[in-house]
Amino acid sequence: MYHYFYGPALIPYFSHTHNPQRSPDFSERQRRREITLTVDGFVPPSSTEDLGDGFYSYAWTNQQVINPGEYLVCHLEGRDINVINGGFTPRDTAPLYAVASFPRRRNQWVIIIHNPVQTQRAISLYLIAKR
Repeated sequence: MYHYFYGPALIPYFSHTHNPQRSPDFSERQRRREITLTVDGFVPPSSTEDLGDGFYSYAWTNQQVINPGEYLVCHLEGRDINVINGGFTPRDTAPLYAVASFPRRRNQWVIIIHNPVQTQRAISLYLIAKR
């Protein structure tokens, strides 16, 4: 007859339990705001440059701000244009992240920007389009 000796199994114990619920102030710290800038609208571009062959560059220089911890959804659009590309730049050199940048429709470019720092920042937005 054989005798088997079983030692206790080593089961890891984690003192921290996973809590899938977010803290109550999560939505307060992570805000989302949307803006729409049109090439021929209420907030006109600060500069427009004819690039030739029907291509134009539009710039909204330091006209918008992004707040601390905010996700800013920027809609750059116009009538009778075909968007080619869009972009942004902050006035300072602190981190600022593009979460997404894409053409939503033929005449609309969308940029989603996140400001992880705790200061309000001025940004410039750019759009290249063909008329």
